[in-house]
Amino acid sequence: MLKKEALLLIPNVLKVFLENGQIKSFTFDGRTTVKDVMVTLQDRLSLRHIEHFALVLEYSSPEQSHRFLLLQDKQPLAHVVQRTHYHGMRCLFRVSFFPKDPVELLRRDPAAFEYLYIQVGTGQPPRRREPGARGPLRTPLRSPQSRNDVIRERFGVDPKPEMLLGLAALHIYITVAATRPSQKVSLKNVE
Repeated sequence: MLKKEALLLIPNVLKVFLENGQIKSFTFDGRTTVKDVMVTLQDRLSLRHIEHFALVLEYSSPEQSHRFLLLQDKQPLAHVVQRTHYHGMRCLFRVSFFPKDPVELLRRDPAAFEYLYIQVGTGQPPRRREPGARGPLRTPLRSPQSRNDVIRERFGVDPKPEMLLGLAALHIYITVAATRPSQKVSLKNVE
């Protein structure tokens, strides 16, 4: 179970687990709501648009696979912490409402797209090579939870095959742009 990670070690502090492995902690009082945490995360993660994101409680047991409970914006944080402490749940910041057009999200908010990519794609997008750098480009480790989101169909609606192919094409495009910056590649041609 996740109980060790979910324990409330400091009174009035909620731990929020991010897809990239980071943990953000939030102090709260009786008036603090889920929306307050969302706005703070938006600022800390440099996100412009958070309409696709939500805080969710993850529950895992040996008998069942992971289950997610979506938290409402007006829900008091004290109630959320009580549930995470007593039921072995943990709080996650996730893309909960999949965008209709991921490419449009990339144009509007690159940071939000990268977070989506980490959660849904095959891991983090490759880093760009620094000018003048030599040697192989090191890519970050792949996240197993990210692949599992697609494999275990953890979406409210099934992602369309065209959208998944578009994300795969975008991954190829980003990889080529990072490894061969002098080579011009069109996203349309990759698709």
